[in-house]
Amino acid sequence: MSPGSGMSANDVPILEHPLIDDVLARHRDALGPDERTYRNHVYRCANYQRTLLDDDLPDSAVLAWAVHDLGIWTARTFDYLGPSAALGDELAAEFAIGEPELARTMVCDHHGLRARTDPVVETFRLADRVDVSHGLLRSGLDADFVARVVERFPYHGFHAFLVRAGLRHALTHPTRPLPMFRW
Repeated sequence: MSPGSGMSANDVPILEHPLIDDVLARHRDALGPDERTYRNHVYRCANYQRTLLDDDLPDSAVLAWAVHDLGIWTARTFDYLGPSAALGDELAAEFAIGEPELARTMVCDHHGLRARTDPVVETFRLADRVDVSHGLLRSGLDADFVARVVERFPYHGFHAFLVRAGLRHALTHPTRPLPMFRW
């Protein structure tokens, strides 16, 4: 099968992962009522990236998914890329991540406006874009596959949360309303 089709010969959806679940459990209090919303976003994106790569996710990507937006809650800021990357840096050795700098790059570049040359970084960026765009920008993923992933991991107010948090930040930081975007 081809990348993006939503299926491959060995494709089993990622329904749980011990690293993701451990990281999210550690930050349950910070996430509060948004825990399920963030967890589902992480798993949707991990499944999208795995299909875009047409391969298993490297551990660096799994760690990056677990922490990529977590700074919103742990640092209480919408300027969250640095705090999220720092969380990944702190956990990389504990989880024996062989390429911690790759995890950091995925976190810091996942809202990049232009393509990245590294395929793991680029598919991470594209997978997040698929989810944030509510599946409108599918980056070659099959619409039925995206729908199946969303059915398994519903949005639970994810997009409304993004709008509310973004508006709050923009009102208090009018000269830098979307600090997470990178060229």
